[in-house]
Amino acid sequence: FFACAAARPAPGKALPMDVSLTYATQLKGMLDKSDGKDKFVALLQYAAMFVGAGEPGVALSAQKSLSVARKPFRVFKPIEFLMPLVEKPPKGKGVGACLAYVKAIGMAVYMGADHFVWLTSSGVLNDGPSKERQSFFQKLSLWSWFAASLATVAQQTSDLTGALDDMSSCGDDEVSKKQAAKKARTVMASVATSSAQAFLALALLDKTPFVTLSKRQVGALGVAISVANCVALAPERKSKVA
Repeated sequence: FFACAAARPAPGKALPMDVSLTYATQLKGMLDKSDGKDKFVALLQYAAMFVGAGEPGVALSAQKSLSVARKPFRVFKPIEFLMPLVEKPPKGKGVGACLAYVKAIGMAVYMGADHFVWLTSSGVLNDGPSKERQSFFQKLSLWSWFAASLATVAQQTSDLTGALDDMSSCGDDEVSKKQAAKKARTVMASVATSSAQAFLALALLDKTPFVTLSKRQVGALGVAISVANCVALAPERKSKVA
């Protein structure tokens, strides 16, 4: 997020200090949101996984600590995902409504089951075999994330088709064409991120098809996805000019 031009800026271009302040403002805007804090800590968590490669040591301890540090930002997430279904249920009984339910319920279970993983590992739920219970909730959380991510991909693919159709219908209107192209790029980035998240969920479950990823490769994938999520949550850049 932080960037500073090394060369002397051309007339009309942003000054180095202005560029640094612009990126700093973007970073601050992202971290003002609980989702932004969560995704930024996730970036550090997967970076620790990449460095440690799953081997015992400082990096693995940091990875586990950072995973726990994300919990406060997710406390009310299950309710947040379910409330739209209560306040304004999807209309109809078609594929679109079904995908909306799968996405919302999947994300709610993903977050909720992850809370139970922490409750089990911390000893709060200690009236049974904690390892088996923790493993159950971990798998339930990741499979729910996988299902919700696939539903999101399906929804966004439909949105992408609509955005591309809008581009085609703009004709010679350059302004409308640029707006449609910007929307299409945004949706395309979301499709790629959601697809990668579904693959990451499978990788964390050791269920990836055709290929088995090492812990370092899973960490690298997690870092890439976290960077994409952070960029998506950052406010739009507004550069100052000289």
